[in-house]
Amino acid sequence: MSNPVLEPPLGDIHPTTPPSTSIPSHPLDPSIPSKPAVEETSISSIPPTPKVNLKVLLISGQSKVLSFEPELTIGRTKELIWSSWPSEWTDPAQPPSPSYLRILHAGRILQDDSTLSSNNLPATESPSTTPTVVHISVRSFSIRAEDDPKKPGGLGRTTSASRSHRNDDDVGGCKCTIM
Repeated sequence: MSNPVLEPPLGDIHPTTPPSTSIPSHPLDPSIPSKPAVEETSISSIPPTPKVNLKVLLISGQSKVLSFEPELTIGRTKELIWSSWPSEWTDPAQPPSPSYLRILHAGRILQDDSTLSSNNLPATESPSTTPTVVHISVRSFSIRAEDDPKKPGGLGRTTSASRSHRNDDDVGGCKCTIM
């Protein structure tokens, strides 16, 4: 017995059209419908993550709305605010490090080791809700390295010995005398 070979009829010599599920020649080719990469039912099954929406307000009146995870510490929040410091915020200028920032809410300075949720900052699932206003205080700093507040003899920790060899006009900060 011989195996029959199926051949197309002689009249049908046109190339076959590609099926509608083929990959388009170009991603923006509108002639071929594309399948969504993710099914819509799977998108709706993922619940939105609650975020703390903060309106960060400077003394100059400039502000920016930022969203954070509720369990983020205040110290990490300050780092993120510092790293996303807008270029148009020039008064005050971006400090040399996040340690110069203070976050104030409801009349108190928030401690670095506390979290946003432990400070009663509300977390919402909708970014369109009114953000909670927090104020940013920037501690004074000088561009010069000798005025680093963490070094002995720098701003805020001036001793009488270090004061004696410096010109009083060169020292920034408060010049109050406590008696």
